[in-house]
Amino acid sequence: MIKICRDNRIEIENEFLALLLNKNDLFNIIQVRPNWLCIKENRKLLEYCIECFNECGIIKPDKIYEKHKDFNIEYFTDIYLNVFYYNDAWKEQLKLAEESIVKYYKEDIIKMLNEKLKNDEIKYDEFMAKMKQLDDIQLTENVLSLTKREIFENINVDNSKIIFKDYPKLNNFLQLVQGDFLIIGATTGAGKSGFMLNLMNQLMLDYQCIYFNMEMSKSTIYKRLVSINADIPIKYINEPETDFQKKKIDNSMEILEKANLIVEHKANDIKQIRSVVAKLKDKNRHTILFIDHLGLTKVDGTKSLYEQATEVAKQLRQMCLEYDCTIISASQLNRSAYQSEEPTLSMLKDSGELENSASKVILMYRDKESNKDSEIVGMNIEIVKNRDGFCGNVEMEYDKSKQIFKEKRLY
Repeated sequence: MIKICRDNRIEIENEFLALLLNKNDLFNIIQVRPNWLCIKENRKLLEYCIECFNECGIIKPDKIYEKHKDFNIEYFTDIYLNVFYYNDAWKEQLKLAEESIVKYYKEDIIKMLNEKLKNDEIKYDEFMAKMKQLDDIQLTENVLSLTKREIFENINVDNSKIIFKDYPKLNNFLQLVQGDFLIIGATTGAGKSGFMLNLMNQLMLDYQCIYFNMEMSKSTIYKRLVSINADIPIKYINEPETDFQKKKIDNSMEILEKANLIVEHKANDIKQIRSVVAKLKDKNRHTILFIDHLGLTKVDGTKSLYEQATEVAKQLRQMCLEYDCTIISASQLNRSAYQSEEPTLSMLKDSGELENSASKVILMYRDKESNKDSEIVGMNIEIVKNRDGFCGNVEMEYDKSKQIFKEKRLY
């Protein structure tokens, strides 16, 4: 059987047609439509054969020619007689052929739509409507009964785990996997942005990271990124005091460039966020979106802040599924959190029904034994909702001068 790859696309289509022409009863179960084929002559051949089969129950070239004078009988005969097909393995061949035809057709359409969107040849709403139409193209499985392999592949998530290299305890509790929607809740000034930048710093070389910045200046966020990566206080980023510091800062900027980070400063509503992801998503790496923060993200058609936050959270959850991406978002807690030493999940309520949309929720708050005016502050990273992992508290130290979070070690 021919190798399934884009370079063999024409051969795949020809084998698919040869199988149908030699085994006409398969026209009863095929799911591929003529316009999904890449060769014009193949599209025409499939269209005419489907029409003939529906009328006669069998493929009759002479009947097709009577109705369509542009029917290429020589091409039909060449496919019918000279292209090899697998009569003893027709199920496998049909399945592989249809899957590959649909896959390459979708890739063509997505590429075309993205180009049109980039060149402003298509409006965003029209782009999303056509993308939704593509999502609706799904092949149904011929085999409905479960197999051991099917079960194993869907419960084994090791390959989709997202690992923070310097946070072993957080990894153990959180069990973050691709496609999750994680919300980090805290009061103003608790370090939400700094914590998200730490998370991104640990993931950026292995994943495509897109950071939606809605409240910091470019200077502030870039200084924080360099400070975290270089492990140098922010005050020395502009004016390093030693050659060693200067070398670490230069090396840090090279690492950040190598990571191909995307920091978006203008997108502040769901439509703009979707547009950025649609245009820039890397097909070769899993994408992680950082939204800083939920309360500043807008959505059309909502009346109150509660409704807006709820709808934003629902649409972000949907984006995880549509674009096969992971989302990590910061959120403000409601006013009651300022009078509480330990916030609870219910304190997200005034920001909308966020906990219903999120697969995981972290609440950040200062250790009550820690001096809030100290340069290094004890922080609790408490996992309060975890669909597939464990709830629990991870103690960290927050170095405000460097914006660095480190897990406390037990000696």
